[in-house]
Amino acid sequence: MVFTLRSVSETFIYNYITDYPTHGPRRISNELKTQGIIISETGIYNVLKRKGLNHRLDRLFYAQEHLDSPAITERYLREVEKKKETHIEAFYPGYLFCQDTFYVGTIKGLGRIYQEMGIDAYSNFSLAKVYTTKKAESALLFVKTKVIPVYDLFGIPLDRILTDNGKEYTTHWKNGKHDYEIFLASCGITHTKIKPRCPKSNGMVERFNRTLLEEFYQIAMIKKIYTSLDELQDDLDKFIYYYNFKRTNQGYRLRGKIPYQKFTDGKRKLTLPEPG
Repeated sequence: MVFTLRSVSETFIYNYITDYPTHGPRRISNELKTQGIIISETGIYNVLKRKGLNHRLDRLFYAQEHLDSPAITERYLREVEKKKETHIEAFYPGYLFCQDTFYVGTIKGLGRIYQEMGIDAYSNFSLAKVYTTKKAESALLFVKTKVIPVYDLFGIPLDRILTDNGKEYTTHWKNGKHDYEIFLASCGITHTKIKPRCPKSNGMVERFNRTLLEEFYQIAMIKKIYTSLDELQDDLDKFIYYYNFKRTNQGYRLRGKIPYQKFTDGKRKLTLPEPG
């Protein structure tokens, strides 16, 4: 492998802003100079701009994503809220569970098949169950019989669930009550809904649905003729087990870890108050 002077310089800069994300190009240049590393202020600015890190807030998010055990300030959480329509953040297992309804297809003899699925936003630990209807009852049963029992099994509190605005999750009547939301409230779980017509806000489930489609359903359907929903669920459970306990994930959250490793890492981080 050949290392260029440019790539080495960029590595120094990225390592520095991971530790000191609030420092600007001039401060970074001066601090690196004390370590015998000479990079001009302009050179540092150009590197940061190419990476989209020329603004302090962007460097804070970069550092947050690249530290193993970052401190989380109240200000950082406020900034996350401003960006949550395009970027989902979670700081410990159970911080946020993203749920979605996915149309699998029609199976002869079984009819239309829908899937309730969800993914822990911190760890990518995922769950899924198939149904023959797309109703509130299915969404609620999934949480009651699949989601909460798994979190309880591992002793992990579930704080919040994110869904779209589908009728299986919420009522569209002003001041109306919905069984799904009533149940979450009774369990002390906050229900957060994405902005209407913004499916990218729940992009994690979209990516997992694609994984299930490409790595499970498309393969399973050409290998086997399913005669019952339970039979399909059994094979789906086997794939979910493989995904959670065997399959490495290359995304920025896990960086090669298995979801189970991240789900049980015990880092239920506390929010730190800002200095007075």
